[in-house]
Amino acid sequence: MIAISWYLAGSPGTNGIDDAAITRSYSENIAHGHGFVYNIGGERVEGATSFLWTILVAIPYLFDGNVEYPILVATTCLTIAAVFLALRLTARAVNDTPPIVAALAMSIAMVGLPGFFIWSVWSMMEVGLWTFLCLLLLDQLSQLTEAKDTPPRWNIAVFCGAIGLPLARPEGVAVAVGLLVLAMFLRPRAFRPLLVAILLSVSSFAALIFGRMIYFGYPFPNTYYAKVSADRMQSISEGTKYLIDFLITYPFAEVLWVGWIILLGFSLRRGLKDMSSSYCTRILCAAFVFGILLSYVLLGGDHFAYWRFYQPMMPIFAMPAVVALVWSFRNIAERFERAVIGAGAAVLTGAWIVLNNMHFFQSRFDVGGEYHLSKRGENFGTYMNSFDPLPVMGVTAAGGIALTYDGELRDLLGLNWVEMAHANPIKDGFRNHASFDAATFWKYPPQIVPLYNRSTCQRERWTEQSGAGETGVKQLYVEPRFQQAYVPIILERDRGRCTNAFASKEWLAQIDDDRIISANWDDLIILGQRR
Repeated sequence: MIAISWYLAGSPGTNGIDDAAITRSYSENIAHGHGFVYNIGGERVEGATSFLWTILVAIPYLFDGNVEYPILVATTCLTIAAVFLALRLTARAVNDTPPIVAALAMSIAMVGLPGFFIWSVWSMMEVGLWTFLCLLLLDQLSQLTEAKDTPPRWNIAVFCGAIGLPLARPEGVAVAVGLLVLAMFLRPRAFRPLLVAILLSVSSFAALIFGRMIYFGYPFPNTYYAKVSADRMQSISEGTKYLIDFLITYPFAEVLWVGWIILLGFSLRRGLKDMSSSYCTRILCAAFVFGILLSYVLLGGDHFAYWRFYQPMMPIFAMPAVVALVWSFRNIAERFERAVIGAGAAVLTGAWIVLNNMHFFQSRFDVGGEYHLSKRGENFGTYMNSFDPLPVMGVTAAGGIALTYDGELRDLLGLNWVEMAHANPIKDGFRNHASFDAATFWKYPPQIVPLYNRSTCQRERWTEQSGAGETGVKQLYVEPRFQQAYVPIILERDRGRCTNAFASKEWLAQIDDDRIISANWDDLIILGQRR
């Protein structure tokens, strides 16, 4: 499925998405002794959400050679480990059945999860690590709560999961503590090791907060301030839309949502009387699934294709269907021919696999676009290194270009710029990318604002959308001040390609290069501009 997901996404490359390139830029700077910075010699800023993943990715940068392959090997290993844990959980959740049967059924169900594998492996984001740590803790708590023996005083695997989750993502402490408290309720005799795990998780989170305050001056990653609105109701509204979109759009999601509710209700009713025989595992898994779904309602969701935030639960998302299938064979098959039950199961399984893979294939342009964006940034950064003097660039796709460009970059969306991220606590605009502040832009105006994030270049009838309704960088295009300070230009590149940009008159006065073709503002078509 790792290879199939990459193929269905249009074979987007092995460079990861643009946000992963941001993490890699920090990892590279850390490995080379520059510190946790976006620009070498620049301010300290935590523009990578996962502290632990950033540190791990720094390891390949300590050595010579292509770093993409070691990162992909790491994400592949983490994904395989996560899948293995998901199979163990499923086998434990289906009682009175040979484990191999339940694991095989879940393995078949995973053929319908191309979105999980593209995110967990190929994106190069922390998704693989985050999923592995979540399922590691879930698996160990499942074993602990269902074991008939006296629980051990120490459980290293539980402790590792409890410590690692807050380091992997800020919300990891909520996931860890929530599962540990639930496990304590399900197995009171394991109070001591679970309490130690809770204290370790909270201590891990507190230590990271303390370290951030000392090094950066803020308790959370800069991405939190750049993406999450201080208006909680706005975040909940956006997060609710995110959840509804998933339930409506993802094939069979609404069915499995109901399946999880039924499975949880049944397990609670039976499990409260007898905390054994798979009920604890089912309750823990249901709590994890609903916890993941509802956590991102509070945090406002995400803008990426294929619901990045929900991927950690996907390896076990089909568990209610597997439980129902096994139950059907065991209970209904006495009244019906097993062949009939088997045929029905085969049809439903085929529909699950085909519809999920077709849906993913239809989304390939949205999925693959993130990878192409990063590669365009890398190529453009290399191209701009040929100019002298190197301009200070204001960018909106801040990942790929950071891996290659030798000059200073200013992230106009605030992910890697502290002052821009904090300028407007209330975010109004494109989800997770609404931190642009015009006043901060003019306080530190870049010398060039390139539009390399677009796949095409406009030589004639250059058209831009701007006007009163714009909240991002485009709002500047109709401002007299911007039109007085900046000139529309076309940057000629090799093989007949070009890139549109806006360059400051100050930088243009310093450089004489035939590849820069200036245009007039009168030649631009600005849609939405008031006449």
